[in-house]
Amino acid sequence: MELATIKLDLAVRTVRGLPMILAGCILWFGFSVAGLLLPAGPWQALIYLFGAGLLLPGGLAIGALMKIDLFAKGNALSNLVGYVGGLQILFIPLMIACYQLMPEVVPWFLAILVGAHFLPFVWLYESRAYLFCSIGMVLAGSLSGWLWGANSFVVTPSLVSVVLILTALGLWREHRALSAA
Repeated sequence: MELATIKLDLAVRTVRGLPMILAGCILWFGFSVAGLLLPAGPWQALIYLFGAGLLLPGGLAIGALMKIDLFAKGNALSNLVGYVGGLQILFIPLMIACYQLMPEVVPWFLAILVGAHFLPFVWLYESRAYLFCSIGMVLAGSLSGWLWGANSFVVTPSLVSVVLILTALGLWREHRALSAA
């Protein structure tokens, strides 16, 4: 089977990973709420460390509700999606060190890490929405960390939430255009 056909099948069957982005919207919105309700510091940083672990089960649950096959069984690129998505696990030791040394940077550090991991999805799904997401999250994390570092537990997740919502809308638009073709 031709690579373009395999990529198209993956994009259609997984709706370009939209359930994972929706789970991210909920997660980062929750981080925003926690930033407003809890005092900044190590406890909030712990919420990020443990909360990030909820993304995969949350995305799978949303995918099941939407009847979307995120595993795309039988597609030759489905394992690649898992590898690219799971690559972030290798950064857990770095996140723990970040938490131990400077918990106030955890929000923007996680935003930059997650944003950078979306870049391969631009090619995989042939998606401009993922390009926006990758650049948008890295910029949101970087700028919020540098300009509003003292408020990073509120500003960073709020900006990331906006980027993810716009990404979700872009992915839905791309999926509709693909389905109409």
